[in-house]
Amino acid sequence: MIARRLGCSRVVAATGAGQHGVATAAACAKFSLECTVFMGTADKEKQFSNVLSMKLFVEGTFKDASTEAIRNWVGNLETTYYLSGTVVGPHPSPLMVREFQSVIGKETRGQANQLWGGKPDVLVACVGSGSNALGLFHEFVGDEDVRLVGIEAAGLGLDSGKHSATLAVGDVGVYHGSMSYLLQDDEGQILKPHSVGV
Repeated sequence: MIARRLGCSRVVAATGAGQHGVATAAACAKFSLECTVFMGTADKEKQFSNVLSMKLFVEGTFKDASTEAIRNWVGNLETTYYLSGTVVGPHPSPLMVREFQSVIGKETRGQANQLWGGKPDVLVACVGSGSNALGLFHEFVGDEDVRLVGIEAAGLGLDSGKHSATLAVGDVGVYHGSMSYLLQDDEGQILKPHSVGV
């Protein structure tokens, strides 16, 4: 709906596991918007059922690199809306994703209150690209008595160079206009994370 309000005729999005791509494709089909979903090759192979679901909704291309989504958007600003599904990218994308994902934390608070009349002692979330963790944690950031634990993939070990542990061993850097912890070499070039799951 934001894309239509801005006068855009197409939407680009990046997806990893595919859920954001399926949701974006379905929304674009509903509102008659052209849609391009960018998804990495390894993700496409692993999440083939989600790729098929996306193709049910839109005639579109499923590109090789999800990094291309922002590049494509920037090259087509007049007609294209970038629909972020994670907490990277220029403002206000991370803020919007946080607000949309905040239902996770709000529901958790409500269910905890309903089930045992209080708050959880500890919340644990996979870090990954950050949207689910932020959605859960944001509701509880001000609660000093609730411990927030983010879990990230250590792959073949933190000393192996084959992991995705950006918070444990990464350094602050800028990725898609967003300051974040990244795996980088000595010159500040971003290193590709490793996953045993893909």
